[in-house]
Amino acid sequence: MNKDSTTVKVAKNTIYQVAGKVVSMSITMLAIVIITRVYGREGYGAFSLMQSWPALFFVIVDFGINAIATRELSKDFSKASKYIGNIFLIRIVFSLALIILLNIAVSFFPYAPDLKLGVRLALFMILGHSLFTTQNIIFQVRLRYDYSQLSYGIGYVVILLMVLFLSYLKVHIMWVNFSYLLGGFLGVFIALKYLKSLGVTIKLEYDKKLWGYLFSSALPLGIMFVFSQISFKEDAIMISALKLPASYGLNNTESVAVYALPYKIFEVLIAFNHFFMNAMYPILVQKMTVGEGQLKATFTKVIKLVVGLGLVSGIIGVIFAPVLINLIGGSQFYQSIDVLRILSSGIVIFYLTAPISWLIVTLGYQKFLPWVYVVSASFNMIANFIFIPKYSFYAASIITVVSELIILVLLIFTARKSWKLKYA
Repeated sequence: MNKDSTTVKVAKNTIYQVAGKVVSMSITMLAIVIITRVYGREGYGAFSLMQSWPALFFVIVDFGINAIATRELSKDFSKASKYIGNIFLIRIVFSLALIILLNIAVSFFPYAPDLKLGVRLALFMILGHSLFTTQNIIFQVRLRYDYSQLSYGIGYVVILLMVLFLSYLKVHIMWVNFSYLLGGFLGVFIALKYLKSLGVTIKLEYDKKLWGYLFSSALPLGIMFVFSQISFKEDAIMISALKLPASYGLNNTESVAVYALPYKIFEVLIAFNHFFMNAMYPILVQKMTVGEGQLKATFTKVIKLVVGLGLVSGIIGVIFAPVLINLIGGSQFYQSIDVLRILSSGIVIFYLTAPISWLIVTLGYQKFLPWVYVVSASFNMIANFIFIPKYSFYAASIITVVSELIILVLLIFTARKSWKLKYA
């Protein structure tokens, strides 16, 4: 693959992902506007919890298998159908087992019966998401994210139509959230058609040797994803369960809403980096096979780009926080403004951790990653447990940024070590 062709393909696929994310997040933001206006702060808080439970486990179900499969298929695509058939079966089994366990776990949380039912229905989003991300292995290797985002976008258009209709009828918020489940599975079925056009057919398979290879190779990444996701997503659930300061005048569900709204905007602001690295990962693997100099030159350019983008995104979040919060949530979410500013102040840190972690995976030393995220997740959970009862969502936002800073420092140390081992 020549330099110009590589640059064009990465650029096009990053644009495809950004365009798809713009569509999906625009729809999500419009849905939030509708929900906050129709169901109020408490209704949006319940909706956020129904979203937070499955979202906490989306990446955990991946368990690093996507990265391993992408790396292997980037080298030899002839194994694609075999890999995807086996990974599909792994995801179905893993997702259903996790859904059963989480159904039991929800019983122990101090939620109202209708909120528990809504969370339980939402848990099936884990299965839809895991199947869609499995299909994305092929789209990532072939740099055909246009197929992925078309499937994703059509599903989200259906979600918007259902949210509009169900909100107009003022049905219970759990059924509004249920539209995300249906739209997600629609995206899976559409993506199947595009897989066939790339010469990949899905036939569920159990290859004991391949399962063993995938799990053993992905184990370090899997542990990393588990603790990374805990560090990134568990705060809303902790806010929903811990005793909060009465001085803020909000119950737990309302407090989740005040935190979840700016967090959703924050996720939009850091989304580009995620998609850019999805497109870059196969390129980093290819550059590594060429030689140390090629990999170093490419990675240096990546770092310079993400730092610039991270600073711009952070400044936008800080300056326009009042406008964004009032536009999307309304005046009842005034406490969310400072939360968004706190989160935005650390965006450049989040932009840096992604490429450094993928560099370590590219070098083949993902075995060093788990301890980084174990340390960060441990700090995150302990700090949230101590400070959320005192400072609620403000504490959660500060702890989120500090946790990512810990990850960045540890990743830099790990990347240096990995590079020396690879090219000693």
